[in-house]
Amino acid sequence: VSAFLLNRSSDLAMEVTFTDLDVTEWNAEEPVLYDIYYETASCCVKEKIGFKTVEIRGDLFLVNGRKIKYHGVNHHDTTCTNGYTMTPDEIERDIKICKDFNIDMIRTSHYPPDPLLLELADEYGLYIVDENDLETHGTFAHQLPPTYNTISDNPMWKQHYLDRITRLYQRDKIHSNTSIVMWSLGNEAGGYHNTDAMYAYLKAHSLLPVHYESAIHCKRVAYDVGSEMYPSVEMVHEVGEHCRKQEQLNDRPYFMCEYAHAMGVGPGNTEAYWQEIYRYDNLMGGCVWEMVDHAVLHEDGSYTYGGDHGEWSHDGNFCVDGLFYPDRTPSAGAKIIRFIYRPVRVRHIAGNRFELFNTTAFSSGSRYELTFTWNDGSEYVLPDTVLTVPGPLSKNTVEVPVPEDTDGNLSVIVSVLDKKTGKVVSEEEIVIRQHVPGVSADRPLPEECTFPDGHFTLALPDGEILRSNSEYTILYRAPTDNDTDEKFSNLMEHFMHQEESIINAGAYGNGYRVETELTNGMGRFIVTDTYEGTGEGILVTSRLHCVKGKGTIPRFGKTFRLEDVFDAVEHTGRTGESYCDMKDQFPIRTVKCRVADMTEPNIRPQESGNRCDCTEASLSDGKVTVTFKAVDAPFELGIKPYSDWALCRMKHREDEERTGTYVTIQAFQQGIGTGACGP
Repeated sequence: VSAFLLNRSSDLAMEVTFTDLDVTEWNAEEPVLYDIYYETASCCVKEKIGFKTVEIRGDLFLVNGRKIKYHGVNHHDTTCTNGYTMTPDEIERDIKICKDFNIDMIRTSHYPPDPLLLELADEYGLYIVDENDLETHGTFAHQLPPTYNTISDNPMWKQHYLDRITRLYQRDKIHSNTSIVMWSLGNEAGGYHNTDAMYAYLKAHSLLPVHYESAIHCKRVAYDVGSEMYPSVEMVHEVGEHCRKQEQLNDRPYFMCEYAHAMGVGPGNTEAYWQEIYRYDNLMGGCVWEMVDHAVLHEDGSYTYGGDHGEWSHDGNFCVDGLFYPDRTPSAGAKIIRFIYRPVRVRHIAGNRFELFNTTAFSSGSRYELTFTWNDGSEYVLPDTVLTVPGPLSKNTVEVPVPEDTDGNLSVIVSVLDKKTGKVVSEEEIVIRQHVPGVSADRPLPEECTFPDGHFTLALPDGEILRSNSEYTILYRAPTDNDTDEKFSNLMEHFMHQEESIINAGAYGNGYRVETELTNGMGRFIVTDTYEGTGEGILVTSRLHCVKGKGTIPRFGKTFRLEDVFDAVEHTGRTGESYCDMKDQFPIRTVKCRVADMTEPNIRPQESGNRCDCTEASLSDGKVTVTFKAVDAPFELGIKPYSDWALCRMKHREDEERTGTYVTIQAFQQGIGTGACGP
């Protein structure tokens, strides 16, 4: 029991000041709460409260006096069955998901959340950007030139703006001692006369900083923190270097309230942002857009989105843009973010030396146990983590016993155990050396290999045939939601309509060579394929030469077709959906699965399921196994139950009907990025 001073009382209000409290400060890593009782002659109400300080010192954002990086998502109160009405269990489920996926911040886009979310954020430990219910897209869309500022800079609307911010603050103010670290004036509503009034109200009532990204669209530019949506990595780097054109982004902390768009496959290239965030103290972190897909669930298990219900005005599947599917099943994107937001990062320096980076703001290194599992099966647990894992936002170097190469390969998977929760919070693979052997073409082709009209076929012992697909060389992909430009145009469109014609075919040494002309909307190419016999099988080499156009292509692969009885898959490579700018979340291992497991269940079907860094892939019908092996370097693998061209025309999960087994062995496929919103 602590002493308190009764400052003022009346029939309507009472103010109490507690003095000399001996408390542990609240933070999301150690969310310490205390019970407080409000008692009158007729009732008693119990609340949980916490104690923390938030301060901006120059361009640093400090919580309890410490620098911090926010690993966030944008969250809507939403379900696929009841819209914006969530049950208490559903709200708690979302909070637990955040904790399990290393997410430590929620921006309540774009309105104050159900109050229970704030109570649970206090209890479980999540930072909150509490956002006011304000957005003026309607005024933006119906003016030339378009602007958000029309009513936000009109004094006639001032009282309406103040009414909303007053309701937000008065309802949620008790949580400003705990989970809420910033107030947000709203979303995409411009300014600045009425937003200035809201800002002044909050500063008169609260010590917390005020965020408002849309200030950048008016003369105000920024309030307490600089903020932007979907800046490029270069723009973020310039803020870190304090050299952006807008000075208000250089002289205060910088926060990306939306920085990676998780629509469909992706978000890609997210790690590049975090390299900058960790490099510069003034960069606070940011929130991925967004946590959960919006779609309507029907009794038959199908999902629908914009345009599926007879509406004349809609944005298609633009709200199907979450890290998690509507039922909260994690997409590959959720797993990417869990990996990028890991609390301990490990980097190989040289020899047996590794760098450990504690990315947390409050957790000591003793909280974590690191296990190094090498590709030869040996394990090493770092002893005495108090000394080896550094303190918050610090780095340290440790020495780890390193085994000998195994057939020229040396890699390690570092798993990080949070001893407080008993959960593994990350698995990080470090490939030190990788060897892919070559092969000598010194034998004639087997008789089972034939080339009717120049097309490759291989007769299998059980009567089945492996053949080149009707689209053999593939330079496009079924467009992902992020394959768009600033006008939302499909960047794959020019590559998709390709034509292939064989111009020459015949014997080539002990093998066979086929020359094909391929044309699409971006150019003309000559493809030269050679087939040679080896002791291990048929060596297939494909060369691509651009004869017209710039030669920039999103993909280069060869697609083979088998009947759908070839359903058993075994491959050695990344264990999940991976592209060149989003692959490190999945280690390289051998996986056994079915063809259906090789694609992702996106609400709108699109290119998915790529596997990077593959050295071998096999398909079997239970009698015969067809194996593809890498030569000299790993390949990227795609296995689908339908062709890429068929996938281009699909709109819903129900369209994904199987027509065979399609295997694409590719030299490369471009990254994903976040082009639906952003670079």
